[in-house]
Amino acid sequence: MIAFAAVGFAVGSLTGCGKGPVAGDVPHVVPSGGTITFEIFVQGQITPSQGDYFIAVNANTDPNTNVNSGAGEVPGEPFANEAQNGTFTHWDQEFVYGFDTIGQPNNFIYAYKVLSGIGTTGTTVTFVPIILNANDFQFLPQTSANGGTNNALSITLPISDISIRPSTQPGGGTITTPPAILIYLNYITTDTSHVPADALGCCGPSSTSFSLSIPLTQSGSFVNQLTTPPNKSGGPSNPNLYITGGEVLVTLPPP
Repeated sequence: MIAFAAVGFAVGSLTGCGKGPVAGDVPHVVPSGGTITFEIFVQGQITPSQGDYFIAVNANTDPNTNVNSGAGEVPGEPFANEAQNGTFTHWDQEFVYGFDTIGQPNNFIYAYKVLSGIGTTGTTVTFVPIILNANDFQFLPQTSANGGTNNALSITLPISDISIRPSTQPGGGTITTPPAILIYLNYITTDTSHVPADALGCCGPSSTSFSLSIPLTQSGSFVNQLTTPPNKSGGPSNPNLYITGGEVLVTLPPP
């Protein structure tokens, strides 16, 4: 199985993320535009020394328009094989926590995708860190869910951050206009050699037959779509990398 070579390069090249509350810090401040919470559940325990935990996001301003449409990209599910082959076709953003992020500010990386050399045979993909302001996020690297102990990871972010994409002007990223209103999502784990261990869907990291879309225009908890099928096959033997499901919580401000 091919490793996440491009992901490893991206992790190594990223520097700097803002300070925000982690478990035990000051209470989380909900930005005026609302928040989105991503939670990953595993069979064992969240154990960063044994691999990486990925949240892959495809962000779209309408059902037919991706935030990177200017680069020819379209809405769709971000799969593990897209990282393996280095294209990251449907990966607009990634959140990474684990073996490769120890020592990073807050011990995680949150970044948006930048394409260079578009239209040539030498198109390259890099991920640029998104700077998070103090109290803009809440990160719980080990929490408990569904009767487990330390079996869940949770990150809460401003919804507006999902709309961050590369700018056509010098100076880094920009908030796309109109903003993203729909995302496709995948949770993926890799081992310490960057080989995919598991993902959402029926068949571990090889799953490419599902489509998980979540609207950002209404408050709600999305659980059923992230529940691992009871007949799942292809999951890893390491329970700490075996994904059993997850949740996404969209919290909009009062009207």
